[in-house]
Amino acid sequence: MSEPSTKRVTIAAVARLAGVSPSAVSHVFNGRPNVSEATAARIRAAADELNWRPNFASRKVSGQGGRSLGLVIARSRGTFGRDPFFMRLLAGLTEPLADIGWSLSLTLVRAEEEEQVYRQWWGEQRVDAFLLVDVRDDDPRLALVEQLGAPAALLGAPVPGPVAAVTVRDGTAFTEALEHLAGLGHRAVTRVTDAPGLAHTRARDKRFRAAARERGVRAALAVWDPAAADPVADLLGRLGEATAIIVDSETIAAEIVAHAPEVGVRVPEQLSVVAWEDSWVSTIVRPRLTAFDAPVEDSARAAVSLLERLVRGEDVAAQTVSGRRLLVRESTAPAPNNREDKP
Repeated sequence: MSEPSTKRVTIAAVARLAGVSPSAVSHVFNGRPNVSEATAARIRAAADELNWRPNFASRKVSGQGGRSLGLVIARSRGTFGRDPFFMRLLAGLTEPLADIGWSLSLTLVRAEEEEQVYRQWWGEQRVDAFLLVDVRDDDPRLALVEQLGAPAALLGAPVPGPVAAVTVRDGTAFTEALEHLAGLGHRAVTRVTDAPGLAHTRARDKRFRAAARERGVRAALAVWDPAAADPVADLLGRLGEATAIIVDSETIAAEIVAHAPEVGVRVPEQLSVVAWEDSWVSTIVRPRLTAFDAPVEDSARAAVSLLERLVRGEDVAAQTVSGRRLLVRESTAPAPNNREDKP
């Protein structure tokens, strides 16, 4: 199998394959009527075969294309808008991109639309590189960007393959969280996730179990079910003996803290709650959330630097940024002595 190339297909290559002049290709894609339907169909077929589309950047008045980073997110608008992580990520990307003269191309899509967008953006030369987030187990995007020859980096746990990752040094985060909870007398802790299919979720599950074994804490895993009639009540009803939870999503942790008393569970008297991410959301609920402050902005800056080097043709390696820091607030407290208080 030949090595993928980052060199883009030219209009001349499309013209050669279609047996026409480059100007004929240009006329077809600019909507001019002076090319026969048969010839236009042949040109479009050649463009599709070579995965080529017009270079929109070259149409700028300046005559010079600017760099652009592509960020394709397979989430609903509601989910995206409620997640403080993405707001911090976008804020973190803005400054380093501006520093190097790049722009950000962002879109929200359904999962089944992802491949089409990647192919279209790269073929039309709308973007110069991609940043991959929410990387899933056996994620088809990894093979796709390699096939396209598109520079790409991912945020999250490294996965096998050629795409370099920017990860947070959080190998000791669960150790810190469980030491905090064990010091408060908690002996059964459940980790709650809303994204069981993501690669970083699997990596966190493994580290959580290992840290719990080392500290003699009984570990369990639970998946948040947003389709339940009452997701908070559903989750709390499945916790069993757990007196503390560590929640991947800060917004879900905040929802649990806010709604738990309405279903008969007092936080933190009966249940301690730790959020894996921290933002302003953690400080507006009562009790305020004990949470991990993650270096989201540092991750964004590292990813931009890595991608800029890739676009220049340099070799790059995976990068790790500084780790999470546990911020202890009022949502964690000593474990309840009376198990009858649990639902």
